[in-house]
Amino acid sequence: MTSAPVYTPYDDTTKPFSIGLTALDPDKWIEPDGDLNAFLAEKDRLASDHFSEIFYSEDTSHAAQQECLEIVVNHLLDRHGHIYKRHGDTVQFAGRTIDLADPATLPLLKAGSLVQDDLVILQKRDTGWHLTAGYVAFPSAWSLPEKAGLPMEGVHAHVPGFEGGTRNAMMINRIFDNLQPDLPAVRMNWSIYPSGDLFWPPERGARMEGRPFTPASNFIRIERQTLRRLPETGNIVFTIRIYSDPIGVLKALPGGSQTAKTLAARLEGLTPEQLAYKGMVSKKNALLAYLRANK
Repeated sequence: MTSAPVYTPYDDTTKPFSIGLTALDPDKWIEPDGDLNAFLAEKDRLASDHFSEIFYSEDTSHAAQQECLEIVVNHLLDRHGHIYKRHGDTVQFAGRTIDLADPATLPLLKAGSLVQDDLVILQKRDTGWHLTAGYVAFPSAWSLPEKAGLPMEGVHAHVPGFEGGTRNAMMINRIFDNLQPDLPAVRMNWSIYPSGDLFWPPERGARMEGRPFTPASNFIRIERQTLRRLPETGNIVFTIRIYSDPIGVLKALPGGSQTAKTLAARLEGLTPEQLAYKGMVSKKNALLAYLRANK
């Protein structure tokens, strides 16, 4: 039986390219599932072959990294104890063991090796909130080395409506300033990708340009993004969890035809700048025709 998508943010009333943050139950912060081993195996491969592309750390972030590790471990043990077990300084899960006391491994690497999510540390400076550490194995067409150390205006420099000086850019900094440790937040992002592969650096999308486009073989890539304030350091942990759903499977599910038509309406409502950011200018008409077809 084909499983339904876990999240369908294109099927609600939240406008694309809006901040769209909502309160998140802390118990639902991290969501390990049956794909845990597959995600972590891919993280292992990327850490071996592409380490400088997926990990970044500034010395000033080490205390926040350690606090992040501790809060991730406590959450996993408290809420997902059927998967994770602690024995002294080690956490054992899914046939793996993470040594929490290993001095040779930075805390954010340990934390990211426990979960399917990517993890980013955001630190407040005089010039705003900066990206000071990140374990981003599964980027959605963006580059961690290019964003490393930048304030949020720099991180979002090419996102329509979020550039420096925009209302959204100012609101993001205000939201970060007011985020409370016991009140995490969540938002969803989505786009259309040629495959369900997790590792999608920007140059990979560039290589796909000009190739034949078949809508039915594409995937809806969902990013579940959360923000959580660390109570001791005051820094913020930004998490990104990827879900990929084949468009063809979506249409085949009960109610899938209507969901596909809603997705088509979302696509049709995007501005030229938003379509360009999502890499769908040349694909829009073919996607709309496919999503609106009865079969």
